[in-house]
Amino acid sequence: MQTRAEFDVVQVSDFRLPGGTTSSIAEEVRAQSQAGLSTALMHAAGSVTGYPIPWSTHIRRILDLPGVHVATPRDTLHARVLVIRHPTVIWSTPSTFDGVTADQVVVVVNHAAIDGGGTQHYDVEATDRRVRALFGKDPIWAPIGPVVRGTVLQQTTAVPLRETDWVNIFQMPEGATLREGFVGTKPVIGRHSRPQPGKWPDTKDDILAAYPNSADYDVQILGGAKIARRKIGWIPDRWTVIPFGGEEPFDFLRRIDFWVYMHHPDLREAFGRAAMEALAAGCVAILPPYMKELFGDAALYAEPSGVLTLVDEHWSSPETFLEQSRRAQEFARGFSPEMHLRRLQELGVEVPEERDVAPRDRWPSSGAEQPVATVLLGLDSAGQELSRGLARELRRSGAPVVTGQLTDEAAHQALQDGEIHLPGPGAFNTPEEQGDGTWRRYTVQRLRLLLEAADARRVVSVGGSVPEPVMEALAGRPIEHHWVRPEDGAPLDVQLAVRMSAVTAVDAETAPEDLARTIHEESTLWR
Repeated sequence: MQTRAEFDVVQVSDFRLPGGTTSSIAEEVRAQSQAGLSTALMHAAGSVTGYPIPWSTHIRRILDLPGVHVATPRDTLHARVLVIRHPTVIWSTPSTFDGVTADQVVVVVNHAAIDGGGTQHYDVEATDRRVRALFGKDPIWAPIGPVVRGTVLQQTTAVPLRETDWVNIFQMPEGATLREGFVGTKPVIGRHSRPQPGKWPDTKDDILAAYPNSADYDVQILGGAKIARRKIGWIPDRWTVIPFGGEEPFDFLRRIDFWVYMHHPDLREAFGRAAMEALAAGCVAILPPYMKELFGDAALYAEPSGVLTLVDEHWSSPETFLEQSRRAQEFARGFSPEMHLRRLQELGVEVPEERDVAPRDRWPSSGAEQPVATVLLGLDSAGQELSRGLARELRRSGAPVVTGQLTDEAAHQALQDGEIHLPGPGAFNTPEEQGDGTWRRYTVQRLRLLLEAADARRVVSVGGSVPEPVMEALAGRPIEHHWVRPEDGAPLDVQLAVRMSAVTAVDAETAPEDLARTIHEESTLWR
């Protein structure tokens, strides 16, 4: 029986999300680590993104912080506070969290339930019922700001909301000094955002009104301009465009006087983390009028057609510009990590009085990583050879490994000691595509028995493709599935890849010890 791990905070979300969701989680985890709290990061794949992309850089940067562990929905653990971020993730994930319990469950509502165009993005009451069923607790619904709170109430009043907003915290970046004047000899207008259609105005006229193609202004764009080019027909030659991730936001913002964020009329920002970054850097921010409820007098507000009027007014009065810049930075300082620690205390987490102390290690082990029982499947001739070398490397770590080789009858004679034969379709009298499904049913049953006998928590499939019976045998089981495929083989089957825990491409030069190291690093088991 697996011993239960104990954590102060467990953060649950889809860590592939590249923007505000994961950057906000990262800020909270940093605060928890610095305060000496233990944190488990639990990835739950949801429908928000269906692409086989890696975890966000925001998450990858915090994995080595003191007291931070990676867990899976299949682990047995208990949290003082379980924080679920993004309602759509918990509603759509197939994970069942059978071994996960908590004293308090918080659903952080960081995405509008209904957008400005009236489209419903998730069912609040249905999501609330699912969270209750998963964890056996009445969840605390915690909107991150008044705008998203309003969209929840627009949909239903049957789900109680936390009295105060669960606002995103913000650590002022190093070097965030007060502005002393303008950046250059003409106004520098800038923006940074993810390259998504909703992040840009809907029309050519609105885009060029807010971000003019004029020699009188310097326009800087961080995050690419593909959406703008689609709307305008070209990229204005007076713009300087940097791709998404091409520069650290704070470095970019220090070169901006006026941070202008105009977006699609249907979008309703739940909080506006990019805006907060701009305020912290001392930019004078110009935002859509509805965001005044979020930022008050820390920003200026206009429709796209009124942006340049505000820019010109503040450019003509340096004193007014500097006063607004300082007001913005003072507002950003109010969202400190201490705010987050206080709300955790309110929920029952014991926060040490001293800061920067060693976090409490809550794993039940002595500190050594637990060996993970692994089933290796060689699915073709190249996969069989590589799986044998990989098995030797994994066994060196003390992990129990069972190797199964999917072969025809002739190759069966070449099996090595201890390997299990999984006959391919050719071993049956009738080709599978013309037959009655005998091979499929046999393979599914054989694999399920093998997984149970090995008490496997990880399967590594090695080959150019993975037969559907293998996927069927693993369906609904708390098993990590890692696909190792040849780099020079057939094009990646994206529909297959998204069903995997991880995908690794290898070539003829890949050494088994390097592959074993990669599998260990990409695994979420007992880290």
